Amino acid sequence: MIRILQLTDLHVFCESDQRLKGIPTRETLQEVVAWICDKEAPFDHLIVTGDHTHDEQADSYKAVQQILSPWSDRIWQVPGNHDDREILRSVFADRISGQNADPVRFCFADEGWLCVGLDTHLPGEVAGRIEPEQLNWLRNLIVESPKSQVALFLHHPPVDVGSEWMDRIGLRGRDGLQQLISEESRIGLVCCGHVHHEFESQIGSAKVYATPSTGIQFNPAGAVANFAADAPGYRVIEVGPEGFSTHVVRLPEVRYAPVAD
Repeated sequence: MIRILQLTDLHVFCESDQRLKGIPTRETLQEVVAWICDKEAPFDHLIVTGDHTHDEQADSYKAVQQILSPWSDRIWQVPGNHDDREILRSVFADRISGQNADPVRFCFADEGWLCVGLDTHLPGEVAGRIEPEQLNWLRNLIVESPKSQVALFLHHPPVDVGSEWMDRIGLRGRDGLQQLISEESRIGLVCCGHVHHEFESQIGSAKVYATPSTGIQFNPAGAVANFAADAPGYRVIEVGPEGFSTHVVRLPEVRYAPVAD
């Protein structure tokens, strides 16, 4: 089995003590990393599904790079709506190929699995978008791959999550992605972020999962942005010839509760 850890929605600020709705996001990320180092079994890949920072500053990305440095040799990344492609690429230049504002995406194969990261960042928007060009890129990767199973990683969920306010800031162009997933039976797993809580759905034969943030947690209820006093977390994914298993791990204590502005 290959073990993958997914972190998402870090929302780190340039100032180390700055808070997002009362949550010290740099501190909670450090606590998640410390928990993983102390409690988690060894793993092969770390995938960050976007929103590395909240303010999109170079020093914020450098702070994330330093915190995640124990796994600098196995990190894979895609951007979220709170990311800047150029700065993300410049700070993590040894892990992210391409130039300037090119899409930030990845592809690696391990054992019987092809793992692909998709870029859904839409500059200036909270919602995301996936372009036909990227769908063609993904389709060609899958066609050319000899691997029998495929996992996709992206920031914005390719489905509604049953939340009035979250679904308004979802993924544009998702119909094409849903069609591709439905048609390609090798795609068995889709992991995303953006919604800051645990969620499960399905497209065709693929299971779709959203993962809690390493910082602030969202409550899907209601018509406007809503926050939850839940602990930070991450996702563990194990893939192998027989398929995959996955579960969310949250820290054992809720140390900070979100507050209104």
